[in-house]
Amino acid sequence: MSLREELEKLFGDNFHDDLTSRLSHSSDMGFVPELVWSGIKLKIVPDYVVYPKNVEDVIELVKLAAKYNVPITPYGRGTNRYGNAIPADGGILIDFSKMQNVSVDENERVAIADPGATWKLVDIYAQSKGLQLRTFPSSYDSTVGGGIAGDALGIGSYEFGFISDNVSFVDMINTKAELVHLEGKDLALACGAEGITGVIVRAGMKLKPFTPYEAMVISYANLDQTVKGIGEFYREVVPAWHIQVRGPGISSYIAEKFKAKLDQGKWNMVILYPSSRSTLVEPKLYRIAQSTGGNIFEGEWTGWWSFNHGVNAALRTKGMLVHQHGLIHYTKLRELLESMEKLLGKLGMITPDGGYDVDIDLEKREVLLVNAFTEVSVSPVDKKVIYDLAKNTLMMEEFIKAGGSLLSIGIFAHKYTKNRLSAMGKTFSDYGIDRFEYISKYKEQTDPEEIMNPGKVLDPQRRAKEVLEIPKKQNEALKLRFGIGLAKKLAPGGEVDGYKFVSNYLGDFADFGLKCIDCAMCVTVCPQYRLIPEWPYAPKGMFDMVKGAIAYYYLNGSIDIPDSTIAEISGCHKCGLCDGVCPAKIPISTLLIKLNAAVAKKAPDEPAVDLPLISDASLADVVDNSSESVLFVGKNIINNPNVAIVALKFLKMLGLKVRLVGTTGDSGFMDYISGNGSILMDKMKKNFDMFSNTLEVITLAPEDYKTMAVAYRDYSNFAKANSMFDVIPFDIRLLKAVNVDGNGEEVNLHVACFSSDYADEAMKRLRDKGFKVKKIEGCSGAILERNLGRRADVMARTLGERYGKIVTLCPLAAAKFRSVGIQAETLIEFLAKKVGIAVDEYVITSFKVSDEEKKQLQASVSASILSSLMGRTDIMVETLSFSSSGMDEYKKIIEPLINDAVEEMGNSIAAKIDDLINKASASGGNKVSVAAAYVRALSDLMSSIQLDQVIQPLVSTLKSKTTDEFDEKTVISSIVTLIRQNESRIKDIVARKIST
Repeated sequence: MSLREELEKLFGDNFHDDLTSRLSHSSDMGFVPELVWSGIKLKIVPDYVVYPKNVEDVIELVKLAAKYNVPITPYGRGTNRYGNAIPADGGILIDFSKMQNVSVDENERVAIADPGATWKLVDIYAQSKGLQLRTFPSSYDSTVGGGIAGDALGIGSYEFGFISDNVSFVDMINTKAELVHLEGKDLALACGAEGITGVIVRAGMKLKPFTPYEAMVISYANLDQTVKGIGEFYREVVPAWHIQVRGPGISSYIAEKFKAKLDQGKWNMVILYPSSRSTLVEPKLYRIAQSTGGNIFEGEWTGWWSFNHGVNAALRTKGMLVHQHGLIHYTKLRELLESMEKLLGKLGMITPDGGYDVDIDLEKREVLLVNAFTEVSVSPVDKKVIYDLAKNTLMMEEFIKAGGSLLSIGIFAHKYTKNRLSAMGKTFSDYGIDRFEYISKYKEQTDPEEIMNPGKVLDPQRRAKEVLEIPKKQNEALKLRFGIGLAKKLAPGGEVDGYKFVSNYLGDFADFGLKCIDCAMCVTVCPQYRLIPEWPYAPKGMFDMVKGAIAYYYLNGSIDIPDSTIAEISGCHKCGLCDGVCPAKIPISTLLIKLNAAVAKKAPDEPAVDLPLISDASLADVVDNSSESVLFVGKNIINNPNVAIVALKFLKMLGLKVRLVGTTGDSGFMDYISGNGSILMDKMKKNFDMFSNTLEVITLAPEDYKTMAVAYRDYSNFAKANSMFDVIPFDIRLLKAVNVDGNGEEVNLHVACFSSDYADEAMKRLRDKGFKVKKIEGCSGAILERNLGRRADVMARTLGERYGKIVTLCPLAAAKFRSVGIQAETLIEFLAKKVGIAVDEYVITSFKVSDEEKKQLQASVSASILSSLMGRTDIMVETLSFSSSGMDEYKKIIEPLINDAVEEMGNSIAAKIDDLINKASASGGNKVSVAAAYVRALSDLMSSIQLDQVIQPLVSTLKSKTTDEFDEKTVISSIVTLIRQNESRIKDIVARKIST
C-alpha cells in the first residue's frame, strides 16, 4: 500500500488530499506566501491533511510519517506570522480542529486541554468552575497547542509571565511515536520548540480564582513620559494583572474603530487589575501618573480593540501591514524605538509613505513584548511588495541590536534562535537549562530525518532547505537599507500573474482574501465549522485558500480551481455571523453568495422530466384548471416527488382545489441565484402567463418560494407584469389550516437556506400547537452543490448524527439527508402522519449513472478536450513566441483557436453521451430521465476536473514541435482560463444536442 492508501484506510473521512483542503492550510497571519511569489520555492502546500480525533490517531499518524519518511506539520488556527504552522516541505499537515476537549481539575486549579482547544474555550470552561486562565496570548481565538509551542506571552503576562510559566504538563508524541509526559525542566522540549521535537496532544494550564477586573488608563503626551512611566511600574512593583501600552497612532485608530476609551494622538497605558486589589493598585497608579506627567482616567477592557489583533484590524483596513514582534529589556525601549524611527519614519504615524507605531505588553521579568507596525505602500500582490517586506528584516535587526530577540522564529530567523530560547526566554533559567541546547540535542537524537515540522527554529540539514534562501533575501534587504525606496522605484511593478489567474476564478473573493487579518474570530462563531470542524468550512480557511492558490500557481507552474472547489468553500448557510464579528469588516456572506452564483451560472438547463403525480384516481378531483390557486411542484421536486403526492392528499382532505404545475415547472431559481437576468425574465413572463387570474401560488420547494416571493416581485416591473399573486409556502398554508396536538413532542426542525424567510412563523405555529421545536441550521447543498465537493454529504451526516431524526422545511434537503442514511422527512410528511394521511414511498423509475459509468464519462471528456486541442497544435506553435507578453495578451491571441476547440469539444462529448443514452434507453430506461441524469453527471464532472492536468500532454507536444523557449506557465494558464470561461457553453452544447 502507498502512504495515501494507508492514510485513507486509517482515517477515512478525516483524511483529505483535495485541492480545497490543501490550499486552505497554506497561509497564516504573516507573509510566507508572498515569499513564494517572490521566487523562494517553499513547499507551503501540504500533500495531505489529516484531522485526528484522539491521541491514538496522532500516534498512528506519526508511525506512518516515520515509515514513509514524510514530514509532519502541526496546525492549530494559523494565527502566528512566522510560518510556524505552514509546511516548508509539503508532507502531512495535522489539523487539530477535532481535538478540542477541555476538562477542569478544580482542586489542582488546572485546565486539561487538547491541542485544538482555543484559549477562549479553556477560559469559558474554567470560568464555569469559578476559575480562569492566568495568562493567554493576545490572539484569544488561537489554540492551546500553538500557544505552548510558540511560548507566547500576552494578556496577564505582567503578573504571570510567559505561557511556559503557566504550563503544568505537556503530553507529546515524539518521532518514535512514543507518548512523552513532560513536567518541570523537561517542558523546555515543548514550550518554544514550535513543534520540531514532537506533536503536543494534551496540556495542563494553570488557573487562578475568577475575579472581576478594573481598568485604568494613564495617557502620555510623548515617548519620554511613556518610557519613564514603564520604568516606574517595575520600580513600584504594582500588583496589576496586565499592562499594555498603545502608541499614539494605534490609540487613535482603535478609539475611532472600536470606540475605545483612549486619548487619541497620545500614548495610552492600559492597566488591568483584580477589583479586590484596587486599594493596593490605584494609589500607586495615581502616584505614577503624577510623577511622570501622565493623565489618569478610568478605562475599560472589552471588545476586540483590547487585544493585539484589534490593532491589526484597525490598521489593516488602511493597507497591508508589516508587523514584527520582539522582546527587549524595558531599559532598551528608547534605543529601539529611536533606531527604528531612523529607518521607518516618524513614530506614532502610519502611512503608506512612511512611519510606524508600536503596541507593548509588560512581562513580569522586566521584559517587554514590542509589536511594531508599519504600512506597505503597494498592494500585497504587487511585484514590488518584496521591497516593502524588507522593512520586516530591518525591524528584526534592530531588536537584536537592542539586546533583544524575536518573539517567534518559525522559518525566518534561525540565526536568532539561541537568543530567543535562552537569552530572552528566562522561564527555564531557574532549572539551569539552556533551552536552545536542550532542544537541539533532543532533535538530533530523536529526529535525525527532520520529520517534525522541518525548516522551523533550527537550520535544516536534510529537508526544507529552501528556507535557507530567506536569510539571503534578508541580507539583500540589509544591504539595501538606504536604497529600498530607490530599488522599489526602479523595479517593474504590477500585479503578480498568480493573483491575476486566481482572480479569474474567485473574483472579489480573492481581493478580500488578501485583506483578512487571520484573527480567527469568524471561526469561533461559525455554526458550520462547529458542525464540521474542518478548515475549508471556516471563513478564515476559505480566505487562506486564496493565498495558498497563488502560491500553488508559482510552485507548480499553473493551477486550475474547478467549480467543485468553489462550491466546497461557498456552500455554507450564509447566516452572516462571521460578518458581525469580522474586525476588518469583510462582507463574508455576500462574497460567498457571489461565489455560489458563479458556480450556479455554469449549470446547464437539464431536460425536464414529467413525473405522473395523479396516479391515484381519487386525487384527480383536486385539480381544477379554473382555480385561482396554483400548486407549484416544480422541476426540483423530481428528487423527492413523494412530498407532492402528500400535498395533494392534504388538499383533498381540506376540500381545496388547485391548478397543478408538475415537475416540468421552472421558477427560474438557478437563473435567479446566478444572475442570468434575461433568462429569468423569459421564464417569469411564461409563468405570469400561466398564472393569469391567479390569486395565490403555493410552493413546495423553498427555492421556488424565494424566487417567486422575492425575485419575481423585484423583476416584475422590468418584465412589464402588472399583476402579482401571493406566494405561500405549503408548510405555512398547512400549519394555518390543520389542527394537531403536539403534546410536548420534540421536533428537530431543519431550516434550509431559502426557507429562512418563513421559518420563524413555522416554528411559532408548531409551538402554538404544543410541539417543542429545536431549530437546526445548515445548508444541505441539495441544489447548489449536488455532487460538487463533499461538504453537503458531510453536513447531512453530521446533522443526522447530532440530532437523530430530522424534520425539514425543504423537500430537497430531506432527499439529501435520506441519501446518506439519515432519518429525515419534510414537515409536510410529518404533519400528514399526525392527521392520518398515508405517506407512501414514491417509486421513481429514474436512471442513475453508476460510478463505473462516471469514470468512463470522465475518460471520454478528458479525451475529447485533449483531442480538440491537439488537433490545433501546429497553429498553436506559431503563437508561442507571444507567451512572453503575459497571460492577458496571450489569451487574446489564442482565443479564436480555443473557441473553435470548445465547439468541437461540445459536439464530441455530446456524441459520446448520446451513445450512452441510447444504450441505457435500449435497456428499458426512460430516455428523458436518462438524458437528465447524464447532463447532470457531465455538469458535475466538468465542474470537478482539473484541466491543468488534462492538458499536460498538449504542453509536451508543443515543446517537441519548437526549439524556441516559451512561457509554459502563461500557455497553460491561458488555455485553462479560456476553457473555464467557456465551460457553460460546453454544457449547453451537450444539453442542446442530446435534447434534439
